[in-house]
Amino acid sequence: MRRPGGRVLEPVAFDGTRLGANFARLRAPLPEFTLFGGMMVNRLDIQHLRRVGKSLRSTMRAARLVSEYALQRLRSPRGTTLHLGNALAARLYASLLARQVEILFSADVEDLSMQGDRVSGVIIRHGSRDRSIAARGGVVLATGGFSHDAILRKRYFPPVAGFVSATNTSGTGDGLRLATAAGAALNTDATSPAYWVPASLFRRADGRRGVFPHTVTDRAKPGVIAVNAAGRRFVNEALSYHEFVLAMLRDGNGEPDRPFYLICDRQFLWSYGLGHIKPFTHNVRRYVSSGELIEAPDIEQLAAKIGIKPPALAATVADYNADAKDGRDPEFGRGSTIYQRHLGDAAHKPNPCVAPILRAPFFAMRIYPADLGTAIGMKVDAQARVLREDGTPIAGLYACGNDMASIMNGNYPGPGITLGPALTFGYIAGRHLAEGRVAAMATPAAAGTPV
Repeated sequence: MRRPGGRVLEPVAFDGTRLGANFARLRAPLPEFTLFGGMMVNRLDIQHLRRVGKSLRSTMRAARLVSEYALQRLRSPRGTTLHLGNALAARLYASLLARQVEILFSADVEDLSMQGDRVSGVIIRHGSRDRSIAARGGVVLATGGFSHDAILRKRYFPPVAGFVSATNTSGTGDGLRLATAAGAALNTDATSPAYWVPASLFRRADGRRGVFPHTVTDRAKPGVIAVNAAGRRFVNEALSYHEFVLAMLRDGNGEPDRPFYLICDRQFLWSYGLGHIKPFTHNVRRYVSSGELIEAPDIEQLAAKIGIKPPALAATVADYNADAKDGRDPEFGRGSTIYQRHLGDAAHKPNPCVAPILRAPFFAMRIYPADLGTAIGMKVDAQARVLREDGTPIAGLYACGNDMASIMNGNYPGPGITLGPALTFGYIAGRHLAEGRVAAMATPAAAGTPV
């Protein structure tokens, strides 16, 4: 069934205080996706926050959210009303705690233990010593893929993709190395080796590099365009983030450092923000000083600052503006689908995705092709068992998440194409392991089956 808005599935909000002292172990969301130093909001409340002062209902809703957050900060270093992925992780963590499942933190898997051609456990480094853990049923590899392994990226990613990733830094290909050493086969014929998102780079207050994924907050909003090194538009900016980067890769001509930029004006930056710069930011001096935001009084000077021929960028903006004033985009058809309009600004007429770029000063932000997770991974069967090159399963070895080859073969038909299969095949692996244990216990020991 097609719906005009929302998502297919979304976690319900979770109260982080239910984790007690263990709440401190839950990784916080990216600070750029929170407000006031740690307040999470769901997608519906974003619209209310944008209408503060314009709608009584929205203003009251925003006041309630901020008040609840203020009370939470009296007891916690961040907000405890959790949404989206943080809510999902917290709920799963709570389930493990309720079932008294032992969780070893800061443990590195050194190797797989083998009995003949069967995986029988793992050898881990925990603290200052190695520890061997026997697996009565099997081992499930879910180490997050290889987004942060430079060697594997160079081997499987196109050169123009570069080395920017929007994933957690723990995804360094450990699972793939362990599995291939045990004879696992990889699916390297995926349509795309990864799932993509355009990202901008910045420095956090503590000096660490930040990567901001431009998913749905700015690209589809009216009054911004994306241009290549020649100063020309190369894509419908309201496409999905995966398709957007595929256009970047096609346009990159194999050059790993070919620049791309988002271009907007003062009105857009104030209304919608750009990258990790939030809407309604009065002073953008620090962003300009750091170099992550480029500012100029006119388009020609902006082009010169970012290394684009001024006449080329001026012509691109003029051509776009000529039709954008009427809400049209004949070059790329921006705002022509229900998906694109949903990501735009419903209050902007006649096209929620298209508006001219007119009000000085003008701004540019460099964006990079970044991955959201790898699609190349281990071949598995319908029970999530890892397969050899000849198609036979490796006894006792399972995989899910980004360690497993993408069931969509690198295509991105809809949101959640990494998380959904990860949950599903994790469940399948668990069920298959449990069924095997039950069958083993039901078999008489005299039959020679280990119990």
